[in-house]
Order: sequence, then structure tokens, then C-alpha cells
Amino acid sequence: MHIVIVGGGDVGQELAKNLHARGHDVVLLDKDAQKVERLSEELDFQVIKGSGANLDVLHKAKIKSAHMLIAATESDEVNIIACMIAKTMGVRYTVARVRDPESAGDIDMDASGLTREQVGVDTIISPEKAVAQEIAKMIQFPGAVEIEYFAKGLAMMVGVYVTEKAQIAGRSIEDLPLPKGCIVVGIRRPDGEFFLPGGKDKIRAGDKVYLTGRSSVMAEASWLLHREKTRVSRVIILGGGMIGYNLATILESNRKASFITKIIEKSEERCEMLYRNLSKTTVVQGDETEISYFNEEEIAEADILVAVTGDDCTNVVASVMGQRLGVKIIISEVTRIMYKHIYDTVGITQIVNPHQITAAQILRYTHKEEVISLSLLKDEVAEAEELVLLESSGVVGRKIAEANLPRGLIVGAIVRDSEVIIPNGETVFQPRDHLVIFAMPKVCSELECFL
Repeated sequence: MHIVIVGGGDVGQELAKNLHARGHDVVLLDKDAQKVERLSEELDFQVIKGSGANLDVLHKAKIKSAHMLIAATESDEVNIIACMIAKTMGVRYTVARVRDPESAGDIDMDASGLTREQVGVDTIISPEKAVAQEIAKMIQFPGAVEIEYFAKGLAMMVGVYVTEKAQIAGRSIEDLPLPKGCIVVGIRRPDGEFFLPGGKDKIRAGDKVYLTGRSSVMAEASWLLHREKTRVSRVIILGGGMIGYNLATILESNRKASFITKIIEKSEERCEMLYRNLSKTTVVQGDETEISYFNEEEIAEADILVAVTGDDCTNVVASVMGQRLGVKIIISEVTRIMYKHIYDTVGITQIVNPHQITAAQILRYTHKEEVISLSLLKDEVAEAEELVLLESSGVVGRKIAEANLPRGLIVGAIVRDSEVIIPNGETVFQPRDHLVIFAMPKVCSELECFL
């Protein structure tokens, strides 16, 4: 598939590398000459200098033969214009990264009353909204550092750190007292080694363990590994930007749990907007002094501290302060991946990277329509997918043990007629099965051929 990516920032680079590794013909555009020169030396696919909103530049990228255009620059306007031009040139599918929803309107109409088809954008991805949704899942499932739902919430995957309190260190996976309805599909050792385990592999304290199975048993399963139950009531959000605002909106609309939510924001103008649009969230303005912004009394009362100021240094300071004050759970936004090592050093495990989350959302649209969802793991190069097994698939009617599935792939769960099945070698694939797949990168590019 020929794919043109507009924007060579973190999101564009993540997408380009991932898609190229999967065998796609990728062309990356960026108007920064120095960045283009550097990327041309680092990457083994074509990088072109120029704007994605320029017709001549798009012609150089062979836009007429492109199956898809992904516009991921920092400018909403450039992204939308690039998609509009691409549509006029016959590109089948366009994806635009849009920070401000008002730039292109809601899911059906833009601010000018034009349909999305008329604008020329097939899919709009909002990074801030995507990050807020990810953080909301972490708040609603405390203890897990990664969460993904499948099959309309019937199945899920969680990533959990094994603590010393768990008292299961040294036990093999086949001997773990996990509840019926879930399995271990991945392990990351403290030294960074990551693998898909077998029954004889042993769990160690400090491991990051990935579980897949029925949503109804996942809380019990993760508790066995983590051994801590956290009651979440008070949520402090540091930063009232689009992520903080979207997160507060999600928490206010949650009918299953009642959160006491407070936003601390420096900007007076931004605080006024938050006052007008949030009904249950307390909004506190911090003045321009750091002491007020990092109000220890405000932070210390939180069950969860969410640092989403948009500035990595500020988020690091807030996270370390929250840890010192005894906040149970700290979730921090990290825009530059080099800051991740600081969090690792101080033991803060729950971080979100907007670029990676955005890239994962966009990657979903490069797959065939039977791929329902896709999640890139935070620390690993593996991914989790939900896909629908078509009648034409060669594995239909065959047992898993006889399907010749490649090494580096685990079928973690099968959802069939609203029933979540934890498969074994004797399980027979059936048409319309929803498969929850856990796969290493060498397999990801070939996954659709196998299934």
C-alpha cells in the first residue's frame, strides 16, 4: 500500500517507521529542511521537503497512486487542506490529526455546515481527546498501567507490575492461581527483556505482566499480581488544557463512579472557560509562582494526581512532589520520550505519551476493515489487536494447534456470540469469531495473511 504521511514530527515519524516495517510503501513530507536532511539519513524510505498543502509537493510524493494520506502536522488547517487536496487527486482514504475539534466540527458536520465527505477528511483523530480517554481508563481501573478493551467491553487486556506483596515470585505461569477466564500473554522483565511466555516461564517481582481475558475477572486477576486495592475518590488534574478539560468531562459523565475532581490551572482566561463548561469539577487558579501552582495541600489530598500541563519538566516536578506527599497513583503526560527514563528512575510507572496514542489510533485505519481495534504497548514493540475472522480465512474450521500460526503470536481470547473463550490447542476457529491477538512486530506485518 502506498501511503503519504504529511508531517515529520514525533507522530509522523512513529507512523512512518511502523508502516514501513509492515511492508508499506511510505513517503514522509515535512517543510523543515534540517529535519528532512536528518530523517533522510536515518530512515530507509523517501523523505521529501515541502508542505502537504502544496500540490507540487504532493505530486512528488506520487499522490495519485496513494491509497491513503495521513496528515499529522502541528497545524489543523494544513492537515485538513492536505486531506482536501488528496481527495481531489483520487486518494481513497484520508486521516487528519486535529487538535481543536472546532477546526473540523463534530463527527458529522464541520463548523461551516459541510459534511466530512465534502471537506475531504474520512477520519479525524484528536490527540488530546485520545489521551484523556486513556487516562480515564487508568483512573477507572487503578493498579493497572495499561488497559485496552475489546469486543465492546466484554474482553480486555491489562498490564500490571508484580509487587513483592504479591507473594507469587518464582512461580511458573501454569501454577498461578489466576481466576478462570484470563491468561498471561506477555512479560517484560525489569531489565527490559520482553517475551510471549509459555507455561513453564516464571513470574518475578518487578515484572510487568500482560493479562487478557474476560473483563469481569480482570480486577481479581490483576490484584493477585499487584496485591493492592486502591479506592479512588479524589482526582487532582494539574493543567486545564484540552487534555485536562476532556478528562474532567469524561469523569463528570461517569455514571458508575462518583469522583471528586479538581483542576489546577495557571491561566485566568483558561480557568474562566473551565468554569463555564464544567458543572461538577472544582477549578482552582494557581498564580504565576511555582509554590502556588504546586500547592502541597491540594496535591496531598489526592488519591490520583494527573499531571497534564503540556510541559514535561513541570509534569516531572509535579509527579515527584506527588510521590513525596504520598499520593497513591500518579499519572503523567510525557511528550518527549527521553523523560521516560526520569520516571523509571523515581519509580513512577503510569505515564502516557500523546504521540504513541495518536499513532496507534491512526494505524488502525491502515488495516483491513476486519481489524476492529489496535493498541501499541507502551514499553514494548508488540501490539494487541481485535479482528473478526472472515469465512474466507484459511484457519476457519481448524484447531489452533493445527492452524500453523507463527511464533510470536498468541490468541489471548475469542469472543463468540457474546461469550469470552480462553482458547487452547483444541479450540476450533469459527467464522465471525472476534480474536484478541497479542503479537510481536515480526508477525504484525504478516498477521492478516495468516488470519
